[in-house]
Amino acid sequence: MQHNSKKSPGILDSMISLISGEPLSLKIHTPSKGELRAVTEDGSFGVTQPSELFSKIFVNIKKSGDHDSSSCAPKSIVGALGRVPLTIISTVPDIADHYYNLIVEAKFEILIFSNFWKNSYAAKRIGEGLKVLSERIGQNNRPPVIVRIMFDRGSVRHVFQSRVAVAEAEWVTLGLPSTKDAPYVDLEVLNYHNLPIGTFHSKFMVIDKRIAVLNSCNIQDNSNLEMMCQFEGSVVDEIWDHAVSTWGLSISSKDSFENGSRSNSFPGLDALAASTMRPSLFNDPPSKRIIKDITQVLNRSVSSPLQTEAINDDTLNVPFRSHLRLNTSDIAMVLAPRAPYPSFGNVSLNTPQNVAWLSAIYFAKSKVFIQTPDLNAAPVITALLEAVKRGVEVSIVLCLGYNDLGEMLPTQGGHNEWVVGHMIKQLNKEERMRFKIYWYVGRDMMKPVHAAKHFRTCHIKLMIVDERIGIQGSGNQDTQSWFHSQEINIVIDSEEVCKQWMEQLVANQNSLLYGQGTEVDGIWRDPQGNQVSGYWF
Repeated sequence: MQHNSKKSPGILDSMISLISGEPLSLKIHTPSKGELRAVTEDGSFGVTQPSELFSKIFVNIKKSGDHDSSSCAPKSIVGALGRVPLTIISTVPDIADHYYNLIVEAKFEILIFSNFWKNSYAAKRIGEGLKVLSERIGQNNRPPVIVRIMFDRGSVRHVFQSRVAVAEAEWVTLGLPSTKDAPYVDLEVLNYHNLPIGTFHSKFMVIDKRIAVLNSCNIQDNSNLEMMCQFEGSVVDEIWDHAVSTWGLSISSKDSFENGSRSNSFPGLDALAASTMRPSLFNDPPSKRIIKDITQVLNRSVSSPLQTEAINDDTLNVPFRSHLRLNTSDIAMVLAPRAPYPSFGNVSLNTPQNVAWLSAIYFAKSKVFIQTPDLNAAPVITALLEAVKRGVEVSIVLCLGYNDLGEMLPTQGGHNEWVVGHMIKQLNKEERMRFKIYWYVGRDMMKPVHAAKHFRTCHIKLMIVDERIGIQGSGNQDTQSWFHSQEINIVIDSEEVCKQWMEQLVANQNSLLYGQGTEVDGIWRDPQGNQVSGYWF
């Protein structure tokens, strides 16, 4: 089946997909010279010259279908300029600490979106930030700051509506402050889910419509290595628009979302207030060069730490660097979200997110790098195999045993080890040399640890193509993210940023050093042929 319409798939599409067991296909468009020239002349990018690869991806995204979760007419996808001044690759507490730093400096509005939201270090850190912000507002006699928080905790009430208001008594149990404890914060919380499987999976925050952060992590404690990118520039306007659409205009008639107009958001917002926060306001953690210090960072959210193994490695020469600050000029970017699709059946394919991933792989000439917890979506499997066969080197970092039980449910696609073995069987000996599978290894370990142990896992979602195009955000390379969940990702066009991201990734894990799977079936084995403990199949 092929689906190229911007119209949402219907019940009949879903039924056909369920009966056939096959997802809809999506044909990638090869832009003409005129279409590519139009991208470079697009006023969204100013004098910046987007690369040919970015332009091809951008043309396909513009032609894609649904991406808006509101009941209003969706806004067209447009390009934008932006910067990535900060990237954090670390555990959730490091990212939560930066959330705190941004929250306490807010002047007008804070929008926070997450899939899971549990009472945790991260939740409490956000709650502390809101209390401090409220105190500062009271001391300076400023107007209250609007705070809107959305997460997904499936509820019976979602049978009747997808967006459910969360009462103060409940949000206090989730680490957020009461009205009494933060009187100068105008806080509202929504629980958002589209039954049965239209999960809200996005994870991002927008501060004063001038700073946005997109992260792989939810607001919870876990053993994951995560990635957060801070964006500034005109791209934040696009993220803000997406946030407003996601929140739902009909629910917040009293706040800045009332008319859906950015110009009405911050009356009196002047150039000084809108300026970028100074990096000097924040004290970034120093790089970690000693194994025990790295272990301390990676154990911050681990309930039952294990003994680490790494000894005499190269951490002195290549330290663990949680915070990466870059002073780059504006680069071309485009938002690549997807709207939720709640019905069973893999038909909701034609979305900006999926088109961005597929077109990036389709037009790749030399290298594709992917780091994701899970890999089992049929379209990306096919696209990666085709790329390998035409000479592209494909490197994938996966997490051993991540969410295996969920990934093995009917129609979900299967667990990582089975998928990798299935892919390798379709490649000849020469092609297998270009298909490299790595299993996540913590920076203080010398072999993978099965996710069932909840000790060293990785939740990063990143694609880098031809060392030039980076796609970062909330979407996994699994069936749920490809066909059902609401996601948000950004496509960037920068060799410099992609190079720095890769260097930081390599420095903050030992996956590429110790985690490569065999060419026979992709499974990790030690020199004696033993797999890691934790397998149940």
